[in-house]
Amino acid sequence: MTLQKSLLQLFVFLIFSSIYSQTKEEYCKKWHEAMDTIQSYEVAFKLSRAMIDKVDETCKAEIQISRGYMFLNQRSIDSSIYYLDKGIKLAKRIDDSELLSSAYGKKAYNLALQNNKTEAELLLKQTRKLLTKYPESEHWILYHQTHAYLADIEADYEKALKHTDSTVIISEKNNFTSYLPSCYGNRGTYSIRLSKYEKAVDSFLKAIEVLEQDSKPSGLDMYYCMLATSYKRLKQYDIAIKYFKKAIEESDKTHNRYVRMITYSRMADAQRKLNLAEDALSSVDSTLVIARKLNDNGFVSDALHTKATIYFENIEDYDKAEVYFKEAYQNILNANAVKKMDDMMLISAIDGMAKINLKKQNFPSAKKYIDLLEIETDKSKILTFEKSLHYYKSDYFENIGESKKALMYLKKFHFIKDSIENEEVKTKVADLEKKYDTKKKELAIVNLNKEKDEQKQITKQAQAQQNLYLLAAGFLLLLLGVGAWAFRKLKKQQKELVSTNQVKNRLFSIIAHDLRGMIIPFQRSGKILKYHIEKGNNEKTIELSQALEQNSESLSNMLDNLLNWSLEQMNGYKMNPQTISVNKELTEIITSYKQQALYKSTNIELKYEKDFSVNFDKGAFHVIFRNLIGNALKYTEDGNIRIEFKNENEEFLCSVIDTGVGMSSEQLENIFNLEEKKSTIGTQGEKGTGLGLNLVYRFIKMHKGTISVSSEKRIGTRFDLSIPITISLTKEEGAISKPLSA
Repeated sequence: MTLQKSLLQLFVFLIFSSIYSQTKEEYCKKWHEAMDTIQSYEVAFKLSRAMIDKVDETCKAEIQISRGYMFLNQRSIDSSIYYLDKGIKLAKRIDDSELLSSAYGKKAYNLALQNNKTEAELLLKQTRKLLTKYPESEHWILYHQTHAYLADIEADYEKALKHTDSTVIISEKNNFTSYLPSCYGNRGTYSIRLSKYEKAVDSFLKAIEVLEQDSKPSGLDMYYCMLATSYKRLKQYDIAIKYFKKAIEESDKTHNRYVRMITYSRMADAQRKLNLAEDALSSVDSTLVIARKLNDNGFVSDALHTKATIYFENIEDYDKAEVYFKEAYQNILNANAVKKMDDMMLISAIDGMAKINLKKQNFPSAKKYIDLLEIETDKSKILTFEKSLHYYKSDYFENIGESKKALMYLKKFHFIKDSIENEEVKTKVADLEKKYDTKKKELAIVNLNKEKDEQKQITKQAQAQQNLYLLAAGFLLLLLGVGAWAFRKLKKQQKELVSTNQVKNRLFSIIAHDLRGMIIPFQRSGKILKYHIEKGNNEKTIELSQALEQNSESLSNMLDNLLNWSLEQMNGYKMNPQTISVNKELTEIITSYKQQALYKSTNIELKYEKDFSVNFDKGAFHVIFRNLIGNALKYTEDGNIRIEFKNENEEFLCSVIDTGVGMSSEQLENIFNLEEKKSTIGTQGEKGTGLGLNLVYRFIKMHKGTISVSSEKRIGTRFDLSIPITISLTKEEGAISKPLSA
């Protein structure tokens, strides 16, 4: 009896232990779910305090580490270390090496912020050792971010950028979307430090793109500000100001005065460069108001320096400029600056003092500030500061009569200037912005399509209800005939509506994708053409002009094809057969490609024994052969295109043969099918839509003909057509309508 009682007690104990364990797991799950949505640190701390005694040991370790990291983000160093050490102790007790690596990584970042490089690096080594077991862990991101920060302290921006690139690769590979914006943002910041502005723009645009998909984006204002800064460094001031204004709009939503202060400060400099002195002074005054409220002496000094520069370069009031330059310099010295941002402000302040003393020809004082600028620039290792230093040195040595040194520093100045202000980089950056704008438009289209799908669902439900009414009406004998007639008519209209919507959807996707691809080269080529005209590069100008001409022909053909195809799909194209000479029409088409063929060193030959006439729609005839010959020319260079035709048994037989690049068997399978068609790039980079051959196929079928194709890679392609010389159409097919332009 005693044994049975003991077993019963053990059974009850196990049941209650299981329930208690499940409860702990549920509390931990609730904590995780809540922490993913909470935006306030205060609320997060309250939740963590409430849950700490209700969860298991593993979850307790997670909570303590999370507490430590939240204090770290608030720069409360002692509290951060206290909770991280608690988390480390728990992680060691339960032998959870991944949790331990997380705590070590966060503590290492804490030590890095305190400039305790030695201890931080020791912890990072332990972190790496633990993380090797977890190659896809998110904790690798903080590991590399900490290394980047340590490299930043040493002004080794190449190393910092290398580690930041690693965080981007890890986040993209493992789809850590919550980390992506900060990883892109850090990469952009170090790219700016290294004057790699193309990479900076690309990074900030990607950060913004990810954030804009979030309903409550955090940090969007700062990334807009940094994107604008990149454009400012590229001297694209109009674009910079556009994004500075977006940053101010976003900072107004979040009430982030710090970002607004930075934005006004940098926007003032862009406005000054566009000679908008009044706007620039207004932005500077906004910076000063916010900086003084925040007690940020670094930005007070920066705003005073910008104000001095406006009076120096735009208004040319050198006395006022000197007053503000001196005030900026003295302010930053009194601030006992230790932050890296304040180091930048110090360099700017010294820069201003060197500039004003050179202008007033006070060369001993100028030399003093140039020497100070050299010391600070060597520490920062930032190219833009180095560029200014060489310019001031050149100016100084020129004025004291040491022309040889002046020339040497002037050459160094221009070398850095040319490396930063590369025209090709500017063009690539402009393309990045266009891609970003395009993606935003595509996102808007996706949202519109969602709304359209919802509307379709409502329409389907309404149609289903209507069908029920019709069925009910069908039971009424007196209305049977009327009901049947109405039902047939409704079905026909529904079918036409579905068909029309499919056509519109396909047209929409083609225009959105391909027309954009055709227009972007015009935008890019226009900027490059302007640049070469200004530089007097005649050969480049001619080459680009030819490329523009070729692009315009391609665009014209594409638009013709779009019009013809869409009208045919919408039953707007009605054939109008007439008697035409095959030789005459083909000769006219070939002549229109003469210049393009000459440009591609390709011979187009028309071969036939005897001319004859066919009963054919002239517009359709031109669409068919213009596409076949244009297609052959697109993929043929330094070769031959031969068009053969003959009359055989009252059949118009024609072949278009080229010696071009040819096609694979996979490409041949779907060559006339518009669905999911991938266009192949021509020998000179020509792009197509895939509409052309689809049109050819449709028009030949409309004329009761057939078309076949054979091809071999690097040998060439052959299209064979067979069409009755005389066709008889039904009244509906042959309805008179104005033929399309050939």
